[in-house]
Amino acid sequence: MWHLKTRLGVFWVVPMSSSEKEFVLGINDEELGIYTDSEQAAKDVHDQATGFLKWDVQPAARAPEQIAEWAQGEPKSWEKH
Repeated sequence: MWHLKTRLGVFWVVPMSSSEKEFVLGINDEELGIYTDSEQAAKDVHDQATGFLKWDVQPAARAPEQIAEWAQGEPKSWEKH
């Protein structure tokens, strides 16, 4: 799992449990899409092409283009369920 904290929430990328070749991109509690490459998910956040309108229309949104620049693991701010 990778995550990226932004002022609009926490983006996350996780591998699908059924496959190591598919990844889910989401923000907060919302799933945004399924990807065959975690790098493409990070690039979509960088390019503001996520489908999450509040992020995609921000005039000065900034995010790393590569997943390696995101934090690894679960965000500390997430509550355990």
